[in-house]
Amino acid sequence: MNEIKQWKKNFFTLWGGQAISLLTSAVVQYAFIWYITDTTGSAVALSIATMIAYLPMAFLGPFAGSFVDRNNRKVIMMVADGIIALTTLVAIAIALGGSLPTWVIYFVIFVRSLGQTFHQPCLNAVTPLMVPTDYLSKANGYTNALQSISFILSPAISAALYAIAPFWMILSLDVIGAIVGVASVAITFIPRLYEQEAQPLMMLQDTKAGLQTLMSNKGLFYLVILVSVCQIFMIPIGTFFPLMSTEYFGKTISHAGLVETLFAVGMLVGGLVLGVWGGSKNKMITIYGAVALFSIVTILQGILPTNAFTIFALLSILFGFSGPFFNATFMALMQEKIQPAYLGRVTSVSMSLMTLASPIGLALAALYTSRFGVPSWFVLTGVVSLAIVGLSICLKSVRNLDKQV
Repeated sequence: MNEIKQWKKNFFTLWGGQAISLLTSAVVQYAFIWYITDTTGSAVALSIATMIAYLPMAFLGPFAGSFVDRNNRKVIMMVADGIIALTTLVAIAIALGGSLPTWVIYFVIFVRSLGQTFHQPCLNAVTPLMVPTDYLSKANGYTNALQSISFILSPAISAALYAIAPFWMILSLDVIGAIVGVASVAITFIPRLYEQEAQPLMMLQDTKAGLQTLMSNKGLFYLVILVSVCQIFMIPIGTFFPLMSTEYFGKTISHAGLVETLFAVGMLVGGLVLGVWGGSKNKMITIYGAVALFSIVTILQGILPTNAFTIFALLSILFGFSGPFFNATFMALMQEKIQPAYLGRVTSVSMSLMTLASPIGLALAALYTSRFGVPSWFVLTGVVSLAIVGLSICLKSVRNLDKQV
């Protein structure tokens, strides 16, 4: 019992600060979205911003994993947050001089993503070092719940501040959050792998080892590939949510913020349910159910008439609810199947494979929606995702992934 209390205290000390940092970061991120939506009303402009956000992970992710596995993960997380804060301070200085050019927003988004490219693998890699294996699904469920609380608050806060506050003031929240995030990491005990850190940094060899380790688990490798294909269609959905509210349904930025908040409420409930329940014994069943629910919801959202905004908003709750059951369960599955010494590299390689699909999807979505409209992309995404669930069930190595010894 004392052991359980100890890991929870350590875990929530880290994630309490990370949740605050996530809240302020999300407020700023939504402010960027509102700004681009408000000033351009362009799906292409939003797609460019999203593609820029994915570039660092796509091209540097595998090497970041090697760096993470060979260095002090605690220090890396603090430095990453610090660099993001400094970049935001530069943007604040520019904003104080007047309007903020779109290219500056793109630059800030790029640096924020660059920091996350190193920060996120660290966070994923230290979790199994802090949490007993039997509690990983629950811990990831709690993590999703904490993230969801931030996501619930951030759209409403961001939309309200965007309407009444100067942009530089909104950006300053990111700096405050980074300070809190660094402090939470600093006071948390995070076990270190000294023998591994002492080894020389060999990025190409380590990245190759990460890919080989992933490929050695056939079912996990195929699952990552299938998820990457899903990402081609899923990532643009999040980008187009504001446009559905403002352009298709003819509503305001406040309505777009409401949709994002309801989505986050669904994520919170899903994360709490998963945190208490822990998911099905066979994690693949939980993953299949989550993707199926997401697929059905996106199809329904895509066929709604223009006067059905309320239904669209309510369906966003179910959309969000499905998220933790996929994200947390997928991460728990990877954490269980991969040895801690290789987890940073394998996580980065996996994220890079999935992230490389994102710019492709955003480019295709921008072209597709300019001709067929945003709602039809929702329908297409749901249909393709259901097809991928069917394909993964047909693949024995994926279907039986959680039955492997």
